[in-house]
Amino acid sequence: MTRAQHRPLARSLQPLPEESLPGYLLRLAFRLGRSPGRIAELCGISSGRQRRLTADHLLELPARSVASFAQASGLSEAEVRGLALNRYASTYPALRVKRGSESSQTSRKGYFGSVSDFYSASWGVNFSSRFCPDCLAGDGSPVQAAYGGAWSLRWHLPVVFACTQHQRLLEFRCPACHDPINQSYEGRATLITQPSNSLRLHPLQCRNVISGGGDRTSRMRICGARLDQPAGHGPATRLPPADHVRLLDLQRRLNSLLFPLPAPADEEQPHGWAVQDLIHIAQLITLSWPAGRDLAPSDGLASLIDHHAAPVHAHLQNLPAQRRAHHRRLWPYPQDSAQCGALLATAQSVLDKSAGDAALRERVRPLAQSAFEKAPPGACRSFFGRPGFSPSLARAMVRRVHGFYAAGPLEYASLRVPSRACLFTVEEVPSHLPVSWYDEYFTDFADHVPLANLYTVRHLRRAASLKLAEMTAGGSWRRCAEVLDIPVGQARSALVKLRGQIGDSGLWARFEDVAEDLANHLDVIPERINYAQRRRALATWQMPAEDWTALCSGLPQANRLTAQYGTAIGTVLAWTEATQADHYLCPLLDSMRTAQNDAARLIGELSAFFTPANHRGGRLELRCRIARYAARLGDEARAG
Repeated sequence: MTRAQHRPLARSLQPLPEESLPGYLLRLAFRLGRSPGRIAELCGISSGRQRRLTADHLLELPARSVASFAQASGLSEAEVRGLALNRYASTYPALRVKRGSESSQTSRKGYFGSVSDFYSASWGVNFSSRFCPDCLAGDGSPVQAAYGGAWSLRWHLPVVFACTQHQRLLEFRCPACHDPINQSYEGRATLITQPSNSLRLHPLQCRNVISGGGDRTSRMRICGARLDQPAGHGPATRLPPADHVRLLDLQRRLNSLLFPLPAPADEEQPHGWAVQDLIHIAQLITLSWPAGRDLAPSDGLASLIDHHAAPVHAHLQNLPAQRRAHHRRLWPYPQDSAQCGALLATAQSVLDKSAGDAALRERVRPLAQSAFEKAPPGACRSFFGRPGFSPSLARAMVRRVHGFYAAGPLEYASLRVPSRACLFTVEEVPSHLPVSWYDEYFTDFADHVPLANLYTVRHLRRAASLKLAEMTAGGSWRRCAEVLDIPVGQARSALVKLRGQIGDSGLWARFEDVAEDLANHLDVIPERINYAQRRRALATWQMPAEDWTALCSGLPQANRLTAQYGTAIGTVLAWTEATQADHYLCPLLDSMRTAQNDAARLIGELSAFFTPANHRGGRLELRCRIARYAARLGDEARAG
């Protein structure tokens, strides 16, 4: 028999509904009178000479191990895969975070540290299972009377803290040794505690090692207490009836998200943002505690959160300065079911009372600000710099300054997501707001700018385009300028001058409202123009001489303009009209500056065409002709 082949076991068991891999191994080992480690070895899933059971198998068994396990146990491969947590990955996004990939929660790239620490920080897995004694007692059937009820797979999810069937919070400690079940030792998680111990332990007996003095045998004594005796579990935390009902209701809501009834194959599966946002807000509450105390549904639940968060913050404050990076204690879920439920209930209350992005920001932004001000910088980098926030939550936490996402090295790119859900793309945003859009949406706003001058309109047109780019593509104003092919220096100049004119008045909120109105309009335009494509297509274009001659036909000053500038004026005017960009940014002018040609005289001549007071006579007629020409030019650029 090859090493990959495994002889079928003499006897086997059918998995119970939602039974976990370690629970199944414990029941099968007890039935066969062997240690769980030996059963795992016979089924092909142990590693090393010490029959160590890899904790990662709780998440997902490798395909080769699935085949070996199925062959030895007589189960189907689907039944074997159903013993691992990966079955919930579609509804519980935290299970999709894998070790060995980039993780901002660890403040370093390629984290390969403790499996227990990693999955605790991401709220991915609770290797030390919670449990319901009533469920473990079984349903009275012969099989469950002999081997006990199922160690439920869902108990390994940190967000499962209550049993809705038996109307109780889950236990997490043994009633005899008072240690968590299957706890990690020195950060090393295992599938089963003491898997190769020769004692024949019932699947429902505590396998924790009780430390003690004396000889080696005393030090290795197994607890052995039964975990299925409800009378043995005193209420670790007495909750007021209203809070008890509140937590059970929350667990039912979570269950409906995590374990939905089978849906039709063509029905869209939920993304999982609701559960993931809940976890992120719970971690933000811990990071910023006690700033969120008033958000707790009751004083009793706030007190439970305090029991979890206060020691964590005390630990961080007492760390030497050089060890402030050790902030992993901030992220794990509370093992205590009542504390975990209280934290999640508070996070859920934030979501329930936040209908829309504005309401969510009103509740979440103060927590984020408190964290920025009081939490260790390394902890803030770890939390706010991680990927995976939903767009709504990222928009609620990001810092804004004068109508835009804040830029700079201390900001977090992961939060600068598109500031609204747009139907238009950033390529359909012109780099200089068209005059018709400005006149319809921003004229009244400009009338209220306290220190407006001749250049305010120009700065507003540029700022509005930057805001539209932020709305659809995200990023700081600097990044938006790069996407729109606006030099960063010119974008900064426009914003700095607007800030000097508007100051810290409430006009910035109105600026955002006006931009929102314009974005709503762009959403419903049936045919939008790809301005980025036009900029690329016309980057080296110059107007043919015959086209310029035809456009100037019969106009005064046509001979003078042609003699002094050739087709340059026509090139700049047509490029500006087709791309709806600032004429100063025309590639022809850039090339003239690079070649140290006299661009200043040409720019002065062009300025007369863009000054409203000069929109008359021959200049107005030429602009109208250029507009019609540019429309055809834009169509050709799209076709090309």
